[in-house]
Amino acid sequence: MKGMFGRLVCGLLGGGLMGVALHASPAVALSEEDLLDKFAKVPVFVLVDSSGGYITPISDPPNDGLGNVALLQVFFSEADVVSFVEDIRTDNPRFNQGGSVGVVDLATVHRLAREDREIPLKLIFIPQEDDFEAAVALDSEFGGAVSSSLVPLFALQDASGNYLPLSVSRDSESSEAEEAETIFSMFFSKQDADNVLNTLQQSNPDLSQVSVGVVSLADVSSDFLSTDNDAFQMIRFLPDSEVINHIQGLDLE
Repeated sequence: MKGMFGRLVCGLLGGGLMGVALHASPAVALSEEDLLDKFAKVPVFVLVDSSGGYITPISDPPNDGLGNVALLQVFFSEADVVSFVEDIRTDNPRFNQGGSVGVVDLATVHRLAREDREIPLKLIFIPQEDDFEAAVALDSEFGGAVSSSLVPLFALQDASGNYLPLSVSRDSESSEAEEAETIFSMFFSKQDADNVLNTLQQSNPDLSQVSVGVVSLADVSSDFLSTDNDAFQMIRFLPDSEVINHIQGLDLE
């Protein structure tokens, strides 16, 4: 996927996220299913047992008022979940000897958490460490007191901090011609966002004021569900290209 960015990006359009006029039809409230449709394109990694079931230890986290919950830890890179397991096994060699790493999508884990259960399922997101550090470098107050569990997203923005839409080309399913599409790109990888911005600025020096900003996945999701502006339909969550390349190399039948 990283190699596709240079081919896909055609140009940068003016205007912030809230100011883009797509068409004259009235804005329609966006649903949770609309959001989950976008999450379905984002791979995540979880721990599974020898039978393929999710490993969800029971806990009573302090200060959440939920009582006992089943915790499903959701990682955004396989390397992070493997490192997590290795650290636990160092302290407890008998931990999950028959377990392994499973790959699902972000929509699937959200739907699991919505299911009625005797013990509710709580998702614990584990952001990639280097991207979390990059987020804090961009915004020292990123996430505040709960920042360790927030997943950063990186977006192109103008000097005022408005998100900027990209004009991208994609192959048409009905012909060999390419079709143009306008999107707001939300990158899970700071490096991917930097690569796209560098490509744009090399081709157009007038874009020197454009930069990479950071926002949390939780905030974008909340805004998506609480606004009637159909510009949010153009948001595209772009997974880390290295993760995509790795998954494409796996034998996942």
